Amino acid sequence: MAYPPISGRSLSRFIRARGLVIGSYIAWLRHVRGVRMGREVDLSLSTRMEVGRRGAISIGDETAIALNAAIFTRGEDGNVRPVSIGARCFIGAGAVILPGVTIGNGAIVAVGSVVRRDVPDDCIVSGNPARIVRRGIDAGWLGRLPEAHINQRLMYAREAIKLGLATRGPAALEATPEAND
Repeated sequence: MAYPPISGRSLSRFIRARGLVIGSYIAWLRHVRGVRMGREVDLSLSTRMEVGRRGAISIGDETAIALNAAIFTRGEDGNVRPVSIGARCFIGAGAVILPGVTIGNGAIVAVGSVVRRDVPDDCIVSGNPARIVRRGIDAGWLGRLPEAHINQRLMYAREAIKLGLATRGPAALEATPEAND
C-alpha cells in the first residue's frame, strides 16, 4: 500500500498545538514540581524529571533536552542532591543525569550518555559513564554547534530532491527554507 507524501504544510498545523502542550508542561514543572528554568528552554514531553524537592533541578537559558532524557535528584540513600544544567546546553535523547551533577554552560551531552560526574563548560561528553570527547566548543542557542546549519541545509536539499522540487546540484540548496528567507 502506498502512503501519500507528507509535505511540510500538513505538519505545520501541529506546531501551535505542540507549543501549547509544551508550554503547559513547562508551567507545570515550574509551578507544581518547583523546577527552575531559564528563558527559551526546549524540552520533550517524554523527558523524565525525578524532583526530590522544590528547586532541586535548575536548567539555564536556551537549553534543549531531547526525548526520553532522564534527570534524577534522589540518590540510592534517599538524599536529594540538586542537579544544575547550564545555559546553551543540549542533553541528547535517552541521556541520564544522575543526582548531584552540575553541567556547565555550553555543554553537550551525547545521546544515551550516563552523566555521573560534573561536566565542565564548553565540552561534549559521551558514553557510560560520560567522558569528555571534545573541549573548547562554541555552543549557541539550544546547544547547537556553529556548523549545524550546514547539516540542516543538506537535509532540506535531500528532501527537496526526493519531492521533485529540485534536481541535484546548487538548485537543491536553493530550494532550502533558509535560501528563501
